Amino acid sequence: MAIILLKQICIMFLLIAVGMLLVKKGFLSEQGGKDLGAILLRVVIPCVVVKSYITEYTPERAVDLAISAAMALVALGVAMAVSFLVFGTRKRIENFGAAFCNVGFIGIPLVQAALGEGAVFYLVSFIALLNIMQWTYGIVIMTGNRDAIRLKSISSNPVVLAFVLGLLIFFLRIPVPKVIVSTLSSIAAMNTPLAMIILGTYLAKMTVKEMVTGKSAYVCTFLRLIVIPVATLFVLWLIPGVKTEIKQVILIACCTPVGSNIAIFAKQYDKDYKLSVVTVCLSTLLCIITVPVFYTFVEKVLL
Repeated sequence: MAIILLKQICIMFLLIAVGMLLVKKGFLSEQGGKDLGAILLRVVIPCVVVKSYITEYTPERAVDLAISAAMALVALGVAMAVSFLVFGTRKRIENFGAAFCNVGFIGIPLVQAALGEGAVFYLVSFIALLNIMQWTYGIVIMTGNRDAIRLKSISSNPVVLAFVLGLLIFFLRIPVPKVIVSTLSSIAAMNTPLAMIILGTYLAKMTVKEMVTGKSAYVCTFLRLIVIPVATLFVLWLIPGVKTEIKQVILIACCTPVGSNIAIFAKQYDKDYKLSVVTVCLSTLLCIITVPVFYTFVEKVLL
């Protein structure tokens, strides 16, 4: 797992370097980076969600999907509660960063490596619900604007619409033409490269001093990589009757580093994106150590 994690992080930082180079050479402007962020949040991520639900339906898979969704809600609830207790509305970037993890880029390959390709199905609901929470609760935390969680705002949210569409496709067994699936796959494949390149455009404007200073980023990272995973493990351990494999998948997801979307959201809503970039990079580097250690501990507790 450590090798898989290291490989993913190397890919991440190479893609970030591409974004930095584009900015340094004058090929990508600040407004261009912001526009790419809008495309990612409003087009690419919804395609990721819909594609995740295009899979064969069976009653057992439907039950597992419901259970994994419930466990994902529990895990996200723990993360948001811990983050809010520590940071509240005083430190909005740190609150958002600790609450939401990088389950898409780091979580999926780790689950594949540790539990096999089939276990990725249990991550579908986590990814979808994470994005929904980011677009609703996350925006409220980021901006302080409670209007973002009104019914009208939620019902028109692209990620929410994609989540509903995906559920309909799965439960109603709606056949999706191969050309549509291929199109969704092509767009969804842009998720990681686009997110990392955008992150690189933000990082290009930072100094080394800004990267290594700032206690808030370290506190946020400590919460994200250690406190929240341990708290989630304790809560899930208390819940009986759930497949061990589902719990393992959820715990792998919740111990991943700060999600890169924090920088994109910060840029979109004119918040401190420099701090958001620092939390992503710092937590991603340190998770090389924390994730394998935590997963070893999870195996001993659950198995």
